[in-house]
Amino acid sequence: MRGLLGTLRPLMSSSRNRRPRASRRREGAVPSFSPSSSEPPSARHLRVQSTLFQEVSLLFRSELSDPRLEGVSPTSFELTPDGRLIRIGYTLTPAAAASGVREVQEALARASGYLRSQLAQHLDLKRVPQLRFLYIGVAERSLEAPPVVESRDTPVTEDEAPTFPVDDGEDEGGER
Repeated sequence: MRGLLGTLRPLMSSSRNRRPRASRRREGAVPSFSPSSSEPPSARHLRVQSTLFQEVSLLFRSELSDPRLEGVSPTSFELTPDGRLIRIGYTLTPAAAASGVREVQEALARASGYLRSQLAQHLDLKRVPQLRFLYIGVAERSLEAPPVVESRDTPVTEDEAPTFPVDDGEDEGGER
């Protein structure tokens, strides 16, 4: 048995003979997700970010059925350069904000797994990023429905009519 161990020892390396590992973070290196990074995002990164924003917005409008998420509107969207995290900024309608921001945050945390599974089904990505929701504030007015303009029964008077500049056909600087 002793002879067998003697033959195996040269095959195993000791930690003394190994080269030291390169440090994971070099001195003075800037993390890749830092906003002060001088590299602009690639075209692919912007395309993936745009596609993810469209899909998440569509899922918010059509798929989420939690009543606590009624007044939530995603407004900003940032994909980290490594593609592992999405920061989604959202606003609330005044009615939703009155019910409590904490409840909305809990509902978003619960819905993030479902949203990721839907993104995985709809998009062809190697890895589906984690979702992080950031509360931005209360929306001034809802963007979902434009205000209704009532029709006027009385005709517009000359004083109320819009005025437009009259083109008299003269050009200032050249012939036609």
